[in-house]
Amino acid sequence: MQIYRAGVIGLGAIGKEFLAEMLAHARFEVEAAWDPSAAACDAARTRHPDLTLAKDAAAIFASPDIDVVYIASPPQTHCAYIRAAVEAGKAIYCEKPLGVDLAESRAAAKLVADSGLPNVVNFNHARALSSNFIEDQIAAGAVGKILGMDTSIHVATWPREFQKAATWLARRDQGGFTREMISHWVCLSQRLLGPGKIVTKKIRYPADGTSAETWLLAELDFGGVPHVIKAACGGAGPVGTECSVWGEKQSFRLYPGGLLRSTGIEPWREALADIGDIAHQDRKRALDGVAAHLAGEPAKMASIADALAVQELIEAILR
Repeated sequence: MQIYRAGVIGLGAIGKEFLAEMLAHARFEVEAAWDPSAAACDAARTRHPDLTLAKDAAAIFASPDIDVVYIASPPQTHCAYIRAAVEAGKAIYCEKPLGVDLAESRAAAKLVADSGLPNVVNFNHARALSSNFIEDQIAAGAVGKILGMDTSIHVATWPREFQKAATWLARRDQGGFTREMISHWVCLSQRLLGPGKIVTKKIRYPADGTSAETWLLAELDFGGVPHVIKAACGGAGPVGTECSVWGEKQSFRLYPGGLLRSTGIEPWREALADIGDIAHQDRKRALDGVAAHLAGEPAKMASIADALAVQELIEAILR
């Protein structure tokens, strides 16, 4: 079994989560990690006393002991790190979104395509148990024609509690829930239904000119199938996300934590009731997919080209 040596850039809310997953994964060894925040580095070292901290990002790319770079930094830095990975000849595992500047992202995507290097962008539904279950049911003919999708998102405050240290998420230049949350559902729609386009959209921003969006209503079309998305920030209540896939024979509803329900005519029922801690299994399955992709095996992971197609739609919604 081949072991892949990873360098980690970014130790915020998501970076530290996948650092822990990599350290526990049989196919990965973390050679070094880095974050511009000394506090984030200190916290990572406290959690993982044997972790090697690089002096800067350049040291990650320069290390001959690193095969793949995991990029978990803010989106405006992604393309620069992707270019550095290509120059260093290292495989790329990048958090979504691919970027926020479309011209920069298009150039980075072409650079990666020309390089032939393995590349993956981390979208939640790539190997998620719930999404793969739906995909398998569609392929088996158990769903019939898909008639539509709808996604509803509510957050009482933005950023969410676990993200508050990432202050960039609150700003419209690279943050907001559309890039951070809705991009996952756009990627899933592309995967299940095909390329997408915007039919209608309405979006609201605070009057300060810098804060991220607070309300969104959009209809997208994926391969002739409508996907209606509504999202809002504000108002009492827990974080809530529901995505429904409506089929002629069977429909599905996805919830946070990887939970899935299905229905024919009967009431909604749990579809993966026998599986415990789906969210943790999904994170491990994501790394399984990265390892498979690095080995040249079928992996079902989103590529940088896939992520660019998502970004094209997301940035068009935000414009």
